[in-house]
Amino acid sequence: MTQTAEQIHMLHRLAHREWNAAARSLELSFNEFEYLSAVNEEERLQRYEDKHGQHLQDIVDALGVTKASASTMIAKLEGRELVERFQCKMDARAQHIVLTEKGRALLKMGFGVYERVAEAIAAKQT
Repeated sequence: MTQTAEQIHMLHRLAHREWNAAARSLELSFNEFEYLSAVNEEERLQRYEDKHGQHLQDIVDALGVTKASASTMIAKLEGRELVERFQCKMDARAQHIVLTEKGRALLKMGFGVYERVAEAIAAKQT
């Protein structure tokens, strides 16, 4: 295994351990965090004139999951009031998916896991 591959493996293990430790207190799985991250990213892309993102298909494309899987998770996150949907003005058949303030706050806490990983790596390098 190359040194780079070993480093990536170490980072992955460290991040995985941090997520396992944080998941209970955050009440957020890594999979849920990934969906919130994708919704957030699509929301930022919506600002471009050629995209009006945050449709379910955009989330599917961003995460490489099935539409059924994405639909189930978005419904779960909506039930937890982490995302909300509203009618798309450009396509009446579609709905936009956006983070709620609660979802935005939880996403921020989830990114804190990576801050802790970065701090642990920096501490090992000194």
